[in-house]
Amino acid sequence: MKNKDVKEKLAILKQLFMLFDRFSDEMNRACAEGCATCCTRNVTLTSLEAKHILDGLNTDEKDTVLTIIANQHHKKRLIPKTTINELAKLCMAGEEPPEEFGDPLWGECPLLLNQRCMIYDLRPLACRAMISKKRCNVTGFAEMDEYMVTLSNVFMQYLEHIDNGAYFGNLSDMLLLEGDKGKYGSSISPENFLVNKPLEMLMVPPEHRERITAVINAIQNTRIV
Repeated sequence: MKNKDVKEKLAILKQLFMLFDRFSDEMNRACAEGCATCCTRNVTLTSLEAKHILDGLNTDEKDTVLTIIANQHHKKRLIPKTTINELAKLCMAGEEPPEEFGDPLWGECPLLLNQRCMIYDLRPLACRAMISKKRCNVTGFAEMDEYMVTLSNVFMQYLEHIDNGAYFGNLSDMLLLEGDKGKYGSSISPENFLVNKPLEMLMVPPEHRERITAVINAIQNTRIV
């Protein structure tokens, strides 16, 4: 990916989002507009996704989003300890990954307004992938189909590969990093970010390998490698 500039990477990112939406549309889902139980302040994303979000907002929208995030930046949120491609490498080596901790009780996503996402059309893959078979506001948690988890992991691995060498972190941190930090006055610790890693192996269980083949072929046709 070193030879691909940001504009080309963003174009591939948009293709990936369209592909993910297409392949995930066949999944059984209970999610509907206004259902936001899963929308916590623990969402993570790549720096490429953060740029995609900010590039898709006009000046006033961007100012509103970054101001809201800066004002809530002191609140607890998940700070990831591993990227998904690092996790795949650890699993391949038979090593235990570091424990991640993000309590949903820390609060809802700062970009929820009246239980609706302010950046819905631009939302990152982690949000697109949170597809539950039952209403989370009834069960209190998302109940995801096992193949849906595999589908999400594959897309997230390729997405990290596109942004190899750049950063991965919490949505709030990443948007402030990509935005105008001087204007919004939030200091962000370098420890809050991880470096994206290239794809070495896909986390696909044997029972999903045949079904996921068409997905992988479609992804590779986006000139991702």
